[in-house]
Amino acid sequence: MNITRFDPDLIHLELLGDDERGYDFLDENRLLELKRFASDHGVLSVYADLGEGAATALTRYRNEIKALREAHESEWDHEQKQQFDALAEEVGERLEKLFARPRGKGLALFIAPGRLLVKKGKLDHELLRVFHLPDAPRDEVSWGNTPALTQLLLQQDEHPQTGVVLFNREELRFFLYYMGEAAEYSVKLDNPEVVPLTKSHNWHGYGTHNHQQWQQEHYNRYLRQAAIAVAKLADRAGWKWLVLASPDEQEAKHLAELLPAQWSSRLIGTRALPLTASLNDVRDAVAPVVAEAERKEEKETLEQWVNELERPDGRAVAGLADTVEAVQEYRVLHFIADSDFSHAGWQCGDCGSLIADLQEQAPQACPYCESASLAQRADIVGDLALQVINSGGHAEIVRGEENRKVISGQGQVGGLLRY
Repeated sequence: MNITRFDPDLIHLELLGDDERGYDFLDENRLLELKRFASDHGVLSVYADLGEGAATALTRYRNEIKALREAHESEWDHEQKQQFDALAEEVGERLEKLFARPRGKGLALFIAPGRLLVKKGKLDHELLRVFHLPDAPRDEVSWGNTPALTQLLLQQDEHPQTGVVLFNREELRFFLYYMGEAAEYSVKLDNPEVVPLTKSHNWHGYGTHNHQQWQQEHYNRYLRQAAIAVAKLADRAGWKWLVLASPDEQEAKHLAELLPAQWSSRLIGTRALPLTASLNDVRDAVAPVVAEAERKEEKETLEQWVNELERPDGRAVAGLADTVEAVQEYRVLHFIADSDFSHAGWQCGDCGSLIADLQEQAPQACPYCESASLAQRADIVGDLALQVINSGGHAEIVRGEENRKVISGQGQVGGLLRY
């Protein structure tokens, strides 16, 4: 395909690069499927931290399942209890196998039985999805009509889509690095007009110098066309960052110089890779570049947050109560929280507002609509982050040791404000 005719609207993901060393690639279609899914039969959502080993993770799961069943004991009939017990046992067996060969730092599993009746000890599945995660989640086992997606969405926000362009003098390949995994876009751009490097035989009166100059002019035109194609696809795909790779890293830097300003500012690195690189090769080369960009962005966000807090009219908020209020008013653009910080809260059953402060006692009524219908939430921090993401903002979960020291002195939670 000639680069000048490149149509980014025809691009689609074809290959998902998921193997025994990687994480599960969470594309937008899978995520949308989970967001839309609901079942009257119930959905079991499980998040597991694999940092302490398989045996410990399995024990934690069984303890949480027992507590969950006891919490619903009075409201379920005999058939529902049978269904839940069969489902919990099946998930335990699946987790035992998954934990035996852990991939990533954590795991998320969503499963819904297709029918209420248990036949031969087996259940049909209306939904079964497993995701191996790049970050360790907080252990969670929950039951409801929809999947509990907060922690999955937080990891998605923490590991944004990064485009990777791999090229030589004759061809370009486009990849997406996302959620710790790599995938390749299905279209490869072959440019027949690019002239390979050859020795001059002084045909038609051309000397070696003129021949090389002619080759370089063709290559420079190819690079300019490639830069246009990269920008078009980047805009179409919605990449946050960009990495360029070539067998000669210096060539990647030459392409970087030709990018439009919008994308040269989002270029986070160049790498030397053969054009035949596999998805795993791309993933392993790009992962440390993205991790470094994550750390840098986290530090810059915290510095901006602290500076705004110090200003008398700064656009920032800190502490649980003030942050909750700002989130409810849709003023938070960047939600910031310590990765180890969690806190109970409440949600109004009438207006849906989230309510929390440092007190552990439930308020008498919703401060927004005065309803007395308040449901306790085990971790209001994740709910706040998800609400900010859904309103077009971002969540920065602070994991770096030095950065956590900064946020711990400001109540462990806060945000940069829109106004």
